[in-house]
Amino acid sequence: MRIRAITIGQKIPYLIDNKNFELNLESNLQKFNHFNNDLTERFKDINIDVQTKRLCSQPILSYDQQLYEKNLNETLNKIHEQLAIVENLILNHGIDYFASCAVLADEQILKYGVYEKLLLNEVPQFIKKRDAFFTSLHVASSENGINLSALRSGAKIIKNLSEPDPFKNLNFCVSSNISPDTPFFPAAYHMLEKPAFSIALEMADEVIKVFEASKNVHEAQIKLREHFEQIYENLVNICEIVAKTHNIEFHGIDFSPAPYPLIEKSIGKAIEMLNYEYFGAHGSLLGVALIKNAIPKKDKIIGFSGFMPSVLEDFVIAKNLAENNFNLDTLLLYATMCGTGLDCVPLPGDITEKELFYILLDICTISLRLNKPLTARLMPIPGKKAGDEVKFNFEYFAPSKVMEIRRLKNTKTNDIFSQKIKNFNFLK
Repeated sequence: MRIRAITIGQKIPYLIDNKNFELNLESNLQKFNHFNNDLTERFKDINIDVQTKRLCSQPILSYDQQLYEKNLNETLNKIHEQLAIVENLILNHGIDYFASCAVLADEQILKYGVYEKLLLNEVPQFIKKRDAFFTSLHVASSENGINLSALRSGAKIIKNLSEPDPFKNLNFCVSSNISPDTPFFPAAYHMLEKPAFSIALEMADEVIKVFEASKNVHEAQIKLREHFEQIYENLVNICEIVAKTHNIEFHGIDFSPAPYPLIEKSIGKAIEMLNYEYFGAHGSLLGVALIKNAIPKKDKIIGFSGFMPSVLEDFVIAKNLAENNFNLDTLLLYATMCGTGLDCVPLPGDITEKELFYILLDICTISLRLNKPLTARLMPIPGKKAGDEVKFNFEYFAPSKVMEIRRLKNTKTNDIFSQKIKNFNFLK
């Protein structure tokens, strides 16, 4: 088990003059560096390593007045400059990555127009020019419905990011019903004036250990609940002590047992240890539910806190995709139980914006109907078709194959994608 991320949330004053921008950020980062070091040492005392330290901020496109005071090119240039400043400063203060949500588009449905679309067109360049920058597009919520215009922009961003380097889609997701201070990237964002932190866990190996020591499903359920409860108590106790010392609010733990691409750290392997023949086999939805239901129902449980089948980040899941043991529909089925959605899914390079739009629409529909947080991090691979091998030179990705999808013939000209309907809320 490791701490996947200590994620600190802090508002960043985008679009003020660069000197004051840098001074403001520098002051906060010095405090965060001391905090991160202290918390990391506390975790080391109980033999838990911290993998990454991260920073997240409010949505970039939330400063309405400042955005519209300048022309579009001025605004975009300023954002590019300040993203570069942020990246340089965080790396100097021991923080590995930062995330600024692009826009909470579900809340912007009434005012969402051409200006916002043009700003979102620049998102691929924000990502391509930075190594440590992550962003998301929050397009839907149970309260506000689905911003279909923003969803089309999300499909366009994914397609744009896929070329020339499909790896850049690692840094972007489309999200629905995501609350502030969820610690997993790219979906993380922060809205309060005061700083706060949360933590994400990498502990698929803990699930494997419990299942390995269990004689049957019933015993596995009891033991996993007990083990998760103990982990929760240990981590919350440490976090609350350090939070009080440094005057930073502790918002909680995302208890999703995230994987790492080794067999012994695979959540797919954990499912198979419940005596399913392979990940994706019929009946394994029970295993997904078992893991989800074992997560403590406590005040400091936040974010997704569910089953996390991150395809390329999980050795066994990636292997089963290569062996055609599951498909996109399997992951959508698991999304009705789990808390993440579609993550790191390799898709054919020639997938269209319309096809991406409808996959994203499925995720948003599940999210709204079940009132649960979901994201989609989709990775079209240029020049690759379904069944072709996929291998990135990245330690957190396992080799696999491009997933087959049901294709559209693009003959419909009056569908939801083509009609340009701006928003829809089927809950009302």
